[in-house]
Amino acid sequence: RLIFSPGERWSVDLRAHYLARSGINLSRLLFRVQERLIDPNRKYFGGMDLQVADYAPLLISAFNSREGAEALGSLLGIESGGIKGLGVDVGSFDLEMESLDGKLNLNCGGGTNPGSPNVVRFAASMAAMMLPTRYNRLFEEPGEDGQYADRLEVMRAIIDWADQDTVMFGSSAVEDYRYNQRKDPYEIKNHYYDSVEEIRQVKGVDDDFMAAFGDSFTVYGGCKVNLNLASAPLVTALIIQHAASPNDPALQWENLAVLARFITYIRDFLGGYADLKTFMQAGEPPMEAALPAWSGGAASIEQLPSNLPLVKGVKLNKTTLQEAVVVGGARRIWQVNATARVGRIQKKIKAVWDMKHISSQMKRNNMGPGGFLYWREE
Repeated sequence: RLIFSPGERWSVDLRAHYLARSGINLSRLLFRVQERLIDPNRKYFGGMDLQVADYAPLLISAFNSREGAEALGSLLGIESGGIKGLGVDVGSFDLEMESLDGKLNLNCGGGTNPGSPNVVRFAASMAAMMLPTRYNRLFEEPGEDGQYADRLEVMRAIIDWADQDTVMFGSSAVEDYRYNQRKDPYEIKNHYYDSVEEIRQVKGVDDDFMAAFGDSFTVYGGCKVNLNLASAPLVTALIIQHAASPNDPALQWENLAVLARFITYIRDFLGGYADLKTFMQAGEPPMEAALPAWSGGAASIEQLPSNLPLVKGVKLNKTTLQEAVVVGGARRIWQVNATARVGRIQKKIKAVWDMKHISSQMKRNNMGPGGFLYWREE
């Protein structure tokens, strides 16, 4: 068993801390490369949604060990031995980077104007996300507190927690969720969410609700969802919300579940949708759009593998859809996790970076946009 003296432990702890900070600093370097070299030159990448963050593990290996630095140097055809900063003699660190632009921003339901377009679209997105019959159990059985809450009540409660009035959303009634009568009483916030976990304080939201929808939410960024990052449940909600005809027979849950999977699979095969038109085309005749993905020489639907499920496409309303989404392009909000290990000591930094945020320090130093919205060290 390895035992550190107080001084040695302090030294190891400090080394782990600075290794984690190195991971965060490396992420900032990657963001600058993305912003200044890749995003302005997308036309040269054939419309591909290229993100330097996807190659972070390869770059991390160069900074993490001498062997990784040598491997990257060989790949690039350079001698890495003389480059300062490559390779770590003691300890190691990892870096995870995920864009949050494909999630639904809970704070788009908040603010001072409950009738604004952003709030109305957010309410429609929430309603559509909860609509499939597979979620009936969540709204027909009592929650962990023994209370019942249907889809409309939950949607209203999520919005009323963040809006700044005392009137129930979509009604003239006063907000009365009786949070102050619970076993551990508290008052409704009537202000923006600080974290996704805060939604657990809202009526009707419990572990089962979070297991079904929690990964689709964020509290950062704008109010438009990036279709190249949206999850299958969120794609399903967008199809329901923006269908050209609300009576389209293809809007049955069994069909929608498969359709959303087709759309995300085709998206991954293409390396991301280049524009809204391409996305809509993939959703209208999905079997035909899937032909390249399952090529193997298939030139018609009849030649596709027989085990593929048949699915009907849904025609979408381009006007309303383009008001609610973006397709590809520069990403704005990033979740960054840097973890460092030295011996048995581990340090972790969780941060959220906004490519458009301009802090007072950045402004003073004329450093351009980009800044942290959240920072936590463990």
